[in-house]
This record gives sequence, C-alpha cells and structure tokens, in this order.
Amino acid sequence: MAEKKKLFSLTFPIFLESLLFSIIGSVDTIMLSRYNDSAVGAVGVVNQMIFLILIAGNIILSGTGILLAQAIGAKRAKDHLQKLTLTAILINLFMGLLFSLAFMAFSGSVLSIMNLQGEMLIFAKQYLVIVGGFIFMQLLAMTFSMFLRSFGKTKATLMISIITNLTNVLLNYLLIYGHLGFAAMGVRGAAIATIISRALGMIILGYLVYNLIFKPKMVSFTIGDFKENIPAILKFGLPAAGEQISYNLARFVMMLMITRLGEVAITAYSYSNTLVSFVYIFAVSLGQGTSIMIGWHVGAKNYMKTKDLTSFASKASFVISMLACLVLVLFRVPLLGLLTDNVEIITLASQVLVFNFILEAGRSQNLIYVSALRASSDVQFPFYVGVLSMWSVGVFLAYLFSFPLQMGLVGIWLALGLDEIVRAIFMRLRWRKNMKKIFLERS
Repeated sequence: MAEKKKLFSLTFPIFLESLLFSIIGSVDTIMLSRYNDSAVGAVGVVNQMIFLILIAGNIILSGTGILLAQAIGAKRAKDHLQKLTLTAILINLFMGLLFSLAFMAFSGSVLSIMNLQGEMLIFAKQYLVIVGGFIFMQLLAMTFSMFLRSFGKTKATLMISIITNLTNVLLNYLLIYGHLGFAAMGVRGAAIATIISRALGMIILGYLVYNLIFKPKMVSFTIGDFKENIPAILKFGLPAAGEQISYNLARFVMMLMITRLGEVAITAYSYSNTLVSFVYIFAVSLGQGTSIMIGWHVGAKNYMKTKDLTSFASKASFVISMLACLVLVLFRVPLLGLLTDNVEIITLASQVLVFNFILEAGRSQNLIYVSALRASSDVQFPFYVGVLSMWSVGVFLAYLFSFPLQMGLVGIWLALGLDEIVRAIFMRLRWRKNMKKIFLERS
C-alpha cells in the first residue's frame, strides 16, 4: 500500500502538470481558432516537426534519467550525480543551438516538403522561425525538469508549469489579438508568447537544479568526466530515444499523408489530437512516475517491489484511460464545437474519435511497460519491436486504409491504434519474461 501511495504522490503532480499543459494547449488552440482555422492547422504541423526534433534531445535525457534514478536508488555520491547532469546540460545546449540556427536559416526549405499552401504556409513559416529559433531553451528546460523528477521533485516542476503556462495564456491574449496597447500579431504573437513563457520556465528550473545539487559544493568537471559519461548515457539513451524518434518519424510520414487529404483533414487531425491529449494524460503521467520508482528499486535491487508496482500501474492505466476515452466519445461533438464552428471539420473529427478506444487500449499499456523496461535497463527490446511495428503495422496500414481503401483520416487513426495494440502485447510479454528470469536467478 505504501508503494502505491508513493507512486501516486509522484504521479499526481506530473498528471496535474500534464493536464495543465493540455488545457493551456487547448486554450491556445481556441485562441488561434478565433483568429483563423488555418492558423490552427499550421501551428499543429509545425509543432509536430518541432516535437520530432526535441526527441533528439531525449537521447540524452532518457539515458541520463535512467542512470540518475538508478544512482539515487543505489545512494551514489553527489559528485557522480553532478557530473552526469553537467554532461546532459552541455550536450543538449550544443544540440539546441544547432537546431535553433537551422530552423532560422532553413525554415522555408523544411516546410516545402509538408505540402502546405497559401495562408497556412505563411502562418507555419511565421511560427517555425520564432519558436524553432529558440528551441535550445526548451531543450535546457527539459534537461532541468528531468533532473528534478529523477529526485522525485514533481511538485516543484508542477508549480513552475503553472507559472509558465499562465504566463503563456496572458501573453497570447495580449499578442494574438492586440490588447492593452499591444499590436495584434496573430500567429507571430502566439509564437512570441510561447518563447517568453518558456524562457521564464527555463530560468526557474535552472535555479532550482543549481540550489539542489550544485550550490552546496561544486565538483570539478573535466573533459575526461564528459567523455566517461557519454558512453553510459548513450548506451541507454540511444535505444530509448530511438524508439521515440521512430514513432515521431512514423507520425511525420502519416502527417504527410494527411496533408494530401486536404485542409479539412489537417485541421480535424489537429483538433482531434487536442482533445485526445486529455485522455492519455494519466497514462503518460503514471508511466513517468512508474519509471522513476522502478529506477530507484532497480538501483536498490528491490525486484519484488518492481514487479508489483508495474502490475498495479498497468491495471490503473488501462481502467482510467478507458473511462476518459468513454467521456470523450460521448461528448465529442459539443467539445469539438468549442474549438470550431466548421461543420465539415466537426463531422470528420467526430468520426475519428470513435476509434480512439483502440488507440488508448494499447497506448495505456505501452506507456507503462515500455517505461518499466527502460528503467530496468532493458532498452533494446522496446526499440526493435517499436520500430518494426510502427512501420510495418502503423505506417503501412495508414497508407492502405487511407488511400487504397479510401478511409481517409479515419483509416490513419485506426492504423495508429492497431500499432499500439501490437506493441503492447509484445512489451507485456517481455516484461513478464524479464521478471521470471530475475526471480529464477535469485532463487
């Protein structure tokens, strides 16, 4: 019982933070939809691209997070934790600056492959140049947040998220429409609001990390320390992030398919994603909390607690995800009506959301078992199975359903769900096999 309470004490702030993020994201979408429906589609496409780039930063974050959690569980010395953290900060800062320069210099070339036209293309370029140009701040903020969560400081990251997201909403109100003497800047205003709020979050997170581990005593950090930590970080980070990169590349290819279905499909997809984000928030949060605790238990070699915790988390994730999905499906039309008054978009998105039960049934399990496998150092299996399923099931069926079978956006959503189901089956079987092997070796 104590383990379950601890899990929820870690998970609940992550859940509230994620819920707030989705609510604010929805508010952003509503604000932009009142400005222009094409702006919503453009920002949705750009955010998909930016998120794909951020996954590269997760190569370092995933590896460092696993190592930090296990080191904390094993009660390693503070200087070891400092050197791991500094390695992650330096690498993500360097990568972030490179990506920022690339987005500012090549935004037109990047968007040319997305088949955007007219007003939507103009909006997408405006947003990409500004938000993409400062992507290094987001990578640094993600690094600081990863460190705090590894120590179980999820309440601190929640409070910072509240501050930054409310700042973003206020600035959106001022800059998108032009209030209190500010010029109405539309999509540019939304992008500027995003950058200012992220900068604020990065500064506060960085200050907390400094106070927690660096202020009491700063250890010497050399090139040798940097080189020593990189192989260990990459050993865990490359497969873990590789799976996420593959997933988002597959989603990127599906987005290319969606752009060929027209602007109605693009915008319906953006609105559907906005609503669906509320459904899987709990599963994502529970997966992150589970990962932290499993890392601690693996470091301390408490394998029975690891097994029981994962079993409980998987059941809770499935039940709550299905209930949330049921609410979404029952109220999908009025909820979509909050986002747009375009009947064609509402009709298409409503059809898509009916198939979300399949998607969440698989995703609710993947988020738990993949987190558990990674946190226990089994990072290769999720990568190989994930890549195979995402492309042979997800992308292939998305093309087959949407074009030859003429199911359109509904077909793409169904393909996403079937991919999640296939991966969930394999991840669960792998976890059971790993636990059985550990207990046989210890008996």
